[in-house]
Amino acid sequence: MNLNRNELKYSIQEFFNDVIEQGFHHLVNYPQSDNELSVIIKEATEELNYQVLKLDSHNFPSNSKELEQHYDQISRDSQRKSLELLGQLQKIQQRDIPRLKRI
Repeated sequence: MNLNRNELKYSIQEFFNDVIEQGFHHLVNYPQSDNELSVIIKEATEELNYQVLKLDSHNFPSNSKELEQHYDQISRDSQRKSLELLGQLQKIQQRDIPRLKRI
């Protein structure tokens, strides 16, 4: 299960780093959205840290069904939250970049 843990950790980092990177990129180009983007970036960073900490916050034996369920829940929660944050970011991007509204 150790390899699955590492793969999940990598996936969690990818989910939230994508949000953080896009948020910073937009912030550099559209500083007028600083307050909203800062909230999204902060929330993504906190959620990333929280989910990574949850990986080892259990007492389940290795290769157990309970550990698999624990990891599945973390994966679902991370995907859901990162998509929610990306949705918020995209609304800001559409507002700030009018050409995106046509897509």
